[in-house]
Amino acid sequence: MAWMADSAPPEPIDASTDDALRAARALVGAYRLSAESNDVDVILNGVLDAVAELVSYDAAGVYVLGRSSSQVRHWRWRGEAGPAVGRRDPVEKRGIVASAMTTARPVLVRCREDEPDASRGAFESCLVVPVIGLSHAVMGAIELRSLTPRAFDARAVELVETLGTVVAGTIERARLKEEVRDKRRIDSELLVARQVMTELIPRDIPSLEGFDIAGVNEASFEVGGDYYEFIPLPDDRWGIIIADVVGKGIGAALLVSAIRASLYALVGRELAARAVMRRANRFFYDSVEEGRYVTLFYAVLDVPSRRMIYVNAGHQPPMVLRDNGEVEALSSGGVPLGMFSAPRYFEGITSLDQGDVMVLYTDGIVESSDARDEYYGHDRLTTILGGARGESAEEICHRVMEDVRSFSFGNQDDRTLLVLKAI
Repeated sequence: MAWMADSAPPEPIDASTDDALRAARALVGAYRLSAESNDVDVILNGVLDAVAELVSYDAAGVYVLGRSSSQVRHWRWRGEAGPAVGRRDPVEKRGIVASAMTTARPVLVRCREDEPDASRGAFESCLVVPVIGLSHAVMGAIELRSLTPRAFDARAVELVETLGTVVAGTIERARLKEEVRDKRRIDSELLVARQVMTELIPRDIPSLEGFDIAGVNEASFEVGGDYYEFIPLPDDRWGIIIADVVGKGIGAALLVSAIRASLYALVGRELAARAVMRRANRFFYDSVEEGRYVTLFYAVLDVPSRRMIYVNAGHQPPMVLRDNGEVEALSSGGVPLGMFSAPRYFEGITSLDQGDVMVLYTDGIVESSDARDEYYGHDRLTTILGGARGESAEEICHRVMEDVRSFSFGNQDDRTLLVLKAI
């Protein structure tokens, strides 16, 4: 640029003025970021851009904690020797980043070879500044590393702290927006799961001569995988199923749908109960990822003779309360479906004579807990059933569910109950 002859050239900018100008540019950029973006990824990249305006470094990272946990939920790294890609939490628990976030104080040290965070490269200088929100809670941290000894000083700490204060509000708004987005997605998935499970649970209980039958299903907030079914078979026989798929939400609902379809196909082929379980297990084992399984009780009731053949695949044992006061647990069978490729299953045989009451249930009944974290349990269930056995099947269901609700501290799991009373 040319200057007029009668104009004096501007004074040269000294180092302190240059620092102030760089800081102003960085903070203006941070404020603009605050106004223009609610996207966490954009904000983290913007923070690293702003840091580069303020302090020279060879590598830098920015970390954001989850609102309800001490784990890092979002992070970005620039430069060599960053945290391993794909790590769920990139912060070493005993490292300087964790120390800065735990104490809410900056950490300025010479990188040591025995320092967990420093093992990622041959850095000499390390600076970590916590990002602190308006509520004085630590929201994350900014980490700088340099190959030069004593690269960072008190001025660098002050500049990065100021930047952290500017962007803290933006990070908080972005976290809130992301939580709202996640909640909407989860709510949508739960709605779909409820719709799927509503379609799977029978609307009508069959009327079987000589039996009074009732059933109830109460879904928890998260929607689990409880399911029951009555399948008509030839020669006045009925298949009775109660099951509980491990897991929650849409995944559990879809697995219930899949196992229901496979059972319908197998039962229709007139296989023995143990063969149905063996083939259903193979289907489930081959179709889902490791760690998924289903507990299931399957029985074939011959209505005229009141005789029943059953297999219990790891499910809560149904109880038969005899008219003489004895209680029989129906536990013969084997392991839950999907745990092993080819387990053996064994059949059990029982009968339901006049006055007997058979009760099938899921773990949401007996494993409901109170405020002291104590389970409802089988003993309490047996006691309430003993007191209600003279009532109708529907009234027995009502009495049990009311007792479970009054005992429980919230609804932690789906609750399903079936009652078959021989009359």
